[in-house]
Amino acid sequence: MTIHAKIAGWSGIVAGLGLAVEGALWTLSGWTADTFTDPASAIDFLREDGAMLRAAVFVGLLNLVFAVVFVAGLAGRIRGRAPIAAAATLWFGMIGIALHLIVPFGHWYGVPAFVDAADRDATAAQSAWTAFTVVLDAAGGAANLFLGLSMLAAGWAAVARRALPAGFGWVALIAGTATAVTIFAPDTPLTAVAGAVFMPSLLLSVVVRIWGGIALTQAEPVTDPIQAAAPPR
Repeated sequence: MTIHAKIAGWSGIVAGLGLAVEGALWTLSGWTADTFTDPASAIDFLREDGAMLRAAVFVGLLNLVFAVVFVAGLAGRIRGRAPIAAAATLWFGMIGIALHLIVPFGHWYGVPAFVDAADRDATAAQSAWTAFTVVLDAAGGAANLFLGLSMLAAGWAAVARRALPAGFGWVALIAGTATAVTIFAPDTPLTAVAGAVFMPSLLLSVVVRIWGGIALTQAEPVTDPIQAAAPPR
């Protein structure tokens, strides 16, 4: 079953804009990586700004729904010129999205659960927080790995096979590479690089979704000279 290209395209645009909104809501909530590193600070943050955080992850859940349609449509557009890259784009993307669902759902249910637990036993809640964040970090890292691989596959198909605009391809290749850096560089000598690349990688992911979505809403270029010479019907 093939998804209509324009539906997939608009889904990509919405997913890209939604990712930007999600990032803005995370920022407005006052969240920082350091906040979640310290259990006591994290619980206080959830108590004071948990509502904004839940709004951010709710938008994230919606983004992932649209991302499913976008990735399927993107793979469909690529399939004719680069079938292996299309399969990689599709399956890496779907695995990444499935893994990524753990993160917003974890925060959606985790915020009220930890606030209630802290009201009953603050020490126990803080002790459980570290394990909670490790699980979500692992899920998020695995998700970003597969989503990065999906972007790399789509970018290669665009650059090497002209399945999509070459400019989109180069952005996807850079975004996929930057995403890999943010996954594997932390807690290594390249930790500073990972921190510096995180926000650009997020912005590039937004651009990939929007640009890819726009490309899908447009007619696929005709390469058959006989078909290209045929009068419009």
